[in-house]
Amino acid sequence: MPDFVFEVFVPNGTPTYTYVKRTEEKNEEKLASALDMPKMVISISGPSKTGKTALVDTLITSDRIIPVTGQSLQSSNELWQSVMRWIGGPEEIEKVKERVVKASATGKTSAEAGVIFAKAKAEGEINGGVEFITTTSHKFGVEFFEAVVKELGGSDFVVFVDDFHYISEDAQVDIAKSIKAISERGVRVCIASVPHKSDDMVRANDELTGRIVSILFDYWSVVELEIIAKNGFSALGVDIAPAIIKKLATEALGSPQLMQSLCLNLCLEKDIRNKQIMEERTEVSETEYRSALERTSLQTDYSRTVERLHTGAKERGTQRKEFQFTDGSSGDVYRAILLALIENPPRMSFDYDEIMERIKIICKEDTPVGSSVQLALKQMDGIAKDIKKLSPVLEWDEDKLEVINPYFMFYIRSSQKIDQIHQGKSGMV
Repeated sequence: MPDFVFEVFVPNGTPTYTYVKRTEEKNEEKLASALDMPKMVISISGPSKTGKTALVDTLITSDRIIPVTGQSLQSSNELWQSVMRWIGGPEEIEKVKERVVKASATGKTSAEAGVIFAKAKAEGEINGGVEFITTTSHKFGVEFFEAVVKELGGSDFVVFVDDFHYISEDAQVDIAKSIKAISERGVRVCIASVPHKSDDMVRANDELTGRIVSILFDYWSVVELEIIAKNGFSALGVDIAPAIIKKLATEALGSPQLMQSLCLNLCLEKDIRNKQIMEERTEVSETEYRSALERTSLQTDYSRTVERLHTGAKERGTQRKEFQFTDGSSGDVYRAILLALIENPPRMSFDYDEIMERIKIICKEDTPVGSSVQLALKQMDGIAKDIKKLSPVLEWDEDKLEVINPYFMFYIRSSQKIDQIHQGKSGMV
């Protein structure tokens, strides 16, 4: 039986002890109401790792959800085939073609009957004539759309298409039309996406306007994330100082999933695996706190991404200007931007002016000029999309930088990767 701590803090699943109902957003009530509305498509949008799937799993329950991930879909037929596969229905049907063949005693036969007919000819010469049936078998793909309608129309099951934004634009058009059609025939469909892609469904098929119920998520506040820790530590019988809980909640960057990981790793660092008898406060040293952060950073690996962003775009014939930084390192404009991003306080979104202010803080003397920073940010956007087109870790749009994944920002803040890159460059590692 696994240790109790893994039941309390659940980074990759739906928690029970530490599930927090966000009273201000009222998303549970909104989803419940949306499920009662016939022939409507439900759209849940919010930043990555902010609890969209946990909400669906908690409110609808796993025995009613038919999960499909958008990343694997290339067409509407693949969507409904995935649904049928989950149901356990057939993916192929066998059609048998029958033909009546007659043979006379004289042996005048049709050549198309082949070997079977030759046997009949012999029998016919004996019996004075024979009538029999030949069969040929062919397999055809099931009409998955109609099959899903037959199985799920009017039922309580919900087809949940997660990460709709990962679907290519061409496939989105086909899938959006099909989702509209199937919802009109009584099949419940819920999609999830990130905020800046939340209108993909409508853009793919403007006939869905007025047929979508939108539920919008935002990053969690520090106070909301603190509740996860307080509930979990209480269930374990552990008293952790409010200041430590606040620090964890700040580092979680608005992500309940990341907060679950941080609390779990702090417990593992302190060897708290089962329920304790709460007699006194559990002290957490700065070393233990930093170790918990590093443990959490090891649960994901963005090392190659950081290396490429740090290296920047290849340039011919020019050598980039080097700058001296307050951490004792030196580097070009790309390192300056990365060091600026990990400055306190932790953030996921930065406008151009804030990036420039942070760069001034981390530079000792000279700072990169604005045009150089803007060009580097544009090139970093291209590098991120080149690494993972459908889900880049960051995006630069005119004068705003958005870090898309909280785990990436946490990784560059809490791992040693940026320091290691500089040390490697200096020949120290």
